Amino acid sequence: MKKSLVLTLAAVAVLGTAAYASCERPQVQSYAHPTLFGSQALVEVGAKTSSVVGGKITKCSNAKTVTGKENVVIKSFAKQELAKFEANSTESKFSHKSPVLRSELAQTLADGLELTAVKEADKYTDVPAGYWAKEAIDQTLAADIMIGYPDSSFKPEQRVTKAEVFCTLAKIFDAAHDKTATPVYNGKEIKHIPDWAVGATNEVLATGILDAVPDESALINNEYLSKEQVTYLVGALSQYLKKNPSSAASCVTSNEAPKYEVLIKLQERLSARVSNAGDTFTAILVSPATIDGCSYPAGAKIRGIVSEVVRPGVHNAGYIKVQFKEIVNGETVTKLPEVVTEAVAETTKDPNIVARLFGAPLSASARILGVAGRTVTQEASLTSNGVEQYGDNWSNAFCDTLCLQPKAGLKNVGSSFITVGKYIWYSAENVVSGVFGVCYEFVDEVRYLFAPKYSNNSSLNPKEVLKVTFENK
Repeated sequence: MKKSLVLTLAAVAVLGTAAYASCERPQVQSYAHPTLFGSQALVEVGAKTSSVVGGKITKCSNAKTVTGKENVVIKSFAKQELAKFEANSTESKFSHKSPVLRSELAQTLADGLELTAVKEADKYTDVPAGYWAKEAIDQTLAADIMIGYPDSSFKPEQRVTKAEVFCTLAKIFDAAHDKTATPVYNGKEIKHIPDWAVGATNEVLATGILDAVPDESALINNEYLSKEQVTYLVGALSQYLKKNPSSAASCVTSNEAPKYEVLIKLQERLSARVSNAGDTFTAILVSPATIDGCSYPAGAKIRGIVSEVVRPGVHNAGYIKVQFKEIVNGETVTKLPEVVTEAVAETTKDPNIVARLFGAPLSASARILGVAGRTVTQEASLTSNGVEQYGDNWSNAFCDTLCLQPKAGLKNVGSSFITVGKYIWYSAENVVSGVFGVCYEFVDEVRYLFAPKYSNNSSLNPKEVLKVTFENK
């Protein structure tokens, strides 16, 4: 089950907002800014800091989707699933672009559809108790989404063809489709679809979820879908079923615990552009609600915390994760339930022009100085390391030569020239990257000032109303 509500706002070509169960407290503070070669980030873990170019930003793992704003959840879901695949891969060289395996398909289906039932009767000789995807395999078997082979094997490491993926997905929903027409996507015939998979492929096409899958050419022409493509596809399917619950097959519906809805209005601006992990915020109840037996009137205060921030960058709108922790009315304080089943942005707002006029210059100057400062810091680090290594190269060259090892000495002389070359390359890359980052930050602030809708998807603004559904347990 998922613990507390976390709203994630990220960039993907689908409608929706993502809710995540994240770490109880933020573990990593990230300041990521775009450069030509990635992101310059100052990452703080405890008391230790480091400046990096293109650094990876630590994320919390558990995920649960929600709907409401534009452009969100599928990318985050896909990243989470791909990280899980890589952590458990037995392939000699893991690649997101390699064909999806049966175990990986089972895992992403179980996660995306939130499957819980386990079918104990099916025992497969090649899925031992400690196998990483065993629970997910059991869950997909219980839902009759996937099946094993007559020889009592599941073949978890076997690749899954595109046609087999489509046939598997078609079991999960009921969409009106042509059972015999040649499958065509964006005017192009989908290759490697045998007759037995035509109907299922057309049914998948009818849902529109293929629009979320990256690399259209590979989608149409390759025999296999990649791991990345399948995670995007299942993420899109999850969103489709949330928007069209009546189309879900019985295999993915179940009797659920009682739920209740709470309307929450934001009182503060929370944005991937300017918020930081660990920031606290407040919101209020829009209408009366009863939580854990306590009645709260409209206007009761809700406290929350920002648990993760990823700054916007090139081809990345960034996102922010938040948790609603407790509700307060006078002396009464109640922790919000742990299990959140859905969150929907009922009302969205853009910051008004006056707020933008006052805020943009301050955030622009701060972000530009931040990128410039990190570029200078990185340059100082590159120079220090380069000088040290260059000196070591020549020291070793003299020592080896005077010890009557001229070949080793000559090798170190050559290494000194390589050190200089690397320094020049990395230094130029850092400077160009930093200049690009400064320009990008300026353009981004101008865009925010005149077209705030572009950053609305990665922010929660004052007076926005969220409908949050808790599981009443």
